[in-house]
Amino acid sequence: MASIDCRSLIARKTMKKDQGFSLIELLIVVLIIGVIAAVAIPGLQKARRYAQSGSAIQSLRTITTAQILYQRRYNVYGSLPALAPEGTIDPSLGVGDKSGYTFTLILSADLKHFTCNADPQSDPVTGDFFFVDETTVIRSNTGSPADATSPPIPR
Repeated sequence: MASIDCRSLIARKTMKKDQGFSLIELLIVVLIIGVIAAVAIPGLQKARRYAQSGSAIQSLRTITTAQILYQRRYNVYGSLPALAPEGTIDPSLGVGDKSGYTFTLILSADLKHFTCNADPQSDPVTGDFFFVDETTVIRSNTGSPADATSPPIPR
C-alpha cells in the first residue's frame, strides 16, 4: 500500500511540471524577442532603403535608354506615358511610381531635352534623390532633390 502512495505522489509532481511555462519564463522569452527585434529592424530598414535606391538608379538607366531609342525613332524625346507603349519601360514606371520612388520626367518645349527626377516617397529627410538628363549621367543628393549640379553616383 505504501508503494502505491509513492507512485501517486511522483505522478502528481510530474503533472505539475508538465502544466506549462511560468510567467517569468514567458516574460524572458518576450524580452529576448524584443531585443532581437530592436537590433534587427534598423538593419532591415537600411537594407530596404539600399534596395529601393538601387532600383531607382536602374529605373533611371532604363528611362535613359528608352529616351535614346525614342529620340532615334521620332527625333524628339518622349514623356513617360509615351515611352511605356514602346515596350522599353515597365508600365508601373510609365505612370511614374516604382519601388518606393516617384519619377518625374520634364521635357523642354522643343522636345529636344529632358530631365528626370527620382524622389523617395517615404523618408525624404534622409532619403536619396536622383537626377538624370540627356547627358545620361545619374546624379544623387541625400535629403533634398538632386539636379544637374549634384555629384554623379559612383560607378
